[in-house]
Amino acid sequence: MHSGNCIIIHPWPIVQIGLTNILQSLKVDVAAYYLTTPENEIIQTWNDLFVLIDSKEIEMIQKQYKSFKRRNIDIIGIHFEDSHIDDGLPMDEILYPSDTQGMMFSKLKPFSNFGKHKQPSLHLSDREIEVLKLVATGFSNKQISEKLFISIHTVISHRKHITIKLGVKSISGLTFYAILNDLIE
Repeated sequence: MHSGNCIIIHPWPIVQIGLTNILQSLKVDVAAYYLTTPENEIIQTWNDLFVLIDSKEIEMIQKQYKSFKRRNIDIIGIHFEDSHIDDGLPMDEILYPSDTQGMMFSKLKPFSNFGKHKQPSLHLSDREIEVLKLVATGFSNKQISEKLFISIHTVISHRKHITIKLGVKSISGLTFYAILNDLIE
C-alpha cells in the first residue's frame, strides 16, 4: 500500500528533486521514487494516485495503461528530450523540457490535491470567497469593508473563518490558494 499521491519513475535524481519541489507546492506527497520500472508485484499495489514516468518506459506504459485506468491511476510522461513525443502514446499529460516551472505547475495541478478539491464554494460561503479574492489581490481590511459595504469587524470575522476552513494563515498562502483555484489571475 502506498502512502502518498504520486510515484516518480525517472533515472535522473535532479528531475526527481525538481518535480518533488513542484509537487510539494501542490500538496502532493510522493509515495515512492524509482530509477526504472519496478517489479509488477509492486505496481499491482498502486491505486488512486498518479505516476510521473520517464517517457522512455514506453513498454511499461503500454502494458500497464488499462490496468492503471481500472485502478484510478493517471500517467504523466516526463519527456526531457528535444523532440515531442508520439501523441498516440497513452498518457494523461506530458512534461517537456521546454515547459517552464509555471507550465509544469499548471499541467500537474489537475492531478494534485488542489486540483481534485478545487471547489472552494463547497467550503467557503460566497461572501468568504469575495473577501478571499480581495485579500489575495492586496486589499486591506478597511478597503474590503468599504468595497463590500460591511463593517471592518465583519471582514475580520470572514478572514478568520477563511483561514480556519482552509488551514492557511498567511496572506501569501491565501493568495496562492486563490490562484490555484482560479479565483484570481
